[in-house]
Amino acid sequence: MATRKITLMFFKHCIYLVIYSLFRCCQLVSWWLTGVQSHLKSCQNGENYESSAQLLKIWFHSSGRLLNFSLRHHFLSTHVNFVHPTYALRKHITLMTVTDKEAIFSIQGECDDVLNVRKWPFLNLGHPTTAKHLLIMPISSMIKLGEELGDPKAKVIWIYHTGRCGSTAMSQVFNSLPDAVSISEPNCLFSLDMAFKEKYFKVKKGSWITSDEYQQIYRNAVRLLVKPYKRDANVFAVRSHGYATKADLHLIPKLFPQFIGIFMYRNVKEQVISLTRVTQGIFLHGECALAVIRNPILSRLFPNLLPSNLLSCSCSEPRHLEWLFKRENIVKNCDFINAVIQFSGACFHYKEVVAESLPVVAAKYEHFQKDQIKFFEMIFKHVGLEMTSERRKLIDYALSEDSQKGTPTDQKIIADVKTEVTPAMIDEANYFLRYYGLPDWGEAILLPKTLEY
Repeated sequence: MATRKITLMFFKHCIYLVIYSLFRCCQLVSWWLTGVQSHLKSCQNGENYESSAQLLKIWFHSSGRLLNFSLRHHFLSTHVNFVHPTYALRKHITLMTVTDKEAIFSIQGECDDVLNVRKWPFLNLGHPTTAKHLLIMPISSMIKLGEELGDPKAKVIWIYHTGRCGSTAMSQVFNSLPDAVSISEPNCLFSLDMAFKEKYFKVKKGSWITSDEYQQIYRNAVRLLVKPYKRDANVFAVRSHGYATKADLHLIPKLFPQFIGIFMYRNVKEQVISLTRVTQGIFLHGECALAVIRNPILSRLFPNLLPSNLLSCSCSEPRHLEWLFKRENIVKNCDFINAVIQFSGACFHYKEVVAESLPVVAAKYEHFQKDQIKFFEMIFKHVGLEMTSERRKLIDYALSEDSQKGTPTDQKIIADVKTEVTPAMIDEANYFLRYYGLPDWGEAILLPKTLEY
């Protein structure tokens, strides 16, 4: 069941949406009278590239969920002016959200460092909190800007992961290096995947992830994500959004073979229990949808309703989606099973990537727990970085406290959260694990190309 905090957040968001709807109606009338709306429409049609980016001042933000990506309507904002898309290349501006229609950049204050993982372990939480302005441009303008920018010149290390497997600590370590910028769980590629996934369920037509349209948007979103930042860097370490890892595994090694890929994971039992503890009760929207689906009358009235939490953690492979969203599988949905699906889908797609001889290796959390220094010596050797005495000190400092301190997954917050796993739950976990060809619950897993020290 949803926690009191999540329920309160939802009702506050409902009030916000009423206010926003009234505000938006007045705003659209104003924009129509002043010509702003006609200019926006021409930009959406691919015209006026030089002034196609809209600068907006933020007054208030509400997304209604603890885990969500920020869209235009989540911000109460007012028009400032239109600028050239290259405005987005300023070093204090970062890519926040991408859909099939538009790209949204977050503009922080000159002194804010939203990519400081020590302060913001999850960029998807830091962006809406620190943003003072938005820069929104049509997707055609974002593509053109990305093509002009080209691939990053710096070394890029891409960290894929199952969640709750030490990937945040990895981000903290790279963040501690003076010549590196660490980008931890950006939302832009996750929001893009969700936009196309929702379109798929409307038309049920082919695999979008292999389409030219999707890959063109994706490629240029990545280029703009790792554009030069206010801190000079020879290395960018990007940690995938946990739910976007499956799509990232499918595309990054193919579109950017020069990137160094590391997939982090741990044994299924420990990973699933840990992820269930931190996600327990936070998916109110998914719980409401599931209640409707399980009801024989309501499910007939709303036959196309899908639980948003299952949509988030599922992969982008149509054959898997069709299986996961069969009624007999949807009704099994819960926080525990979603954690199993997240783990299974990520490991399955990693194994597919390795089978294609693409440039990705794995690193196991249990090896990190056994000896942290040897683990990072192994990682640094693989990515071509020297382990100096100075870097060893920086790593010790980075690992000296909870890597997710100050976030909803802070160890102090989840310390009292208990998850009881029953034999029936284990049977259902094995049902999904076996579908993805993975070891049963409680068995150790060692993925191919796992680094050893």
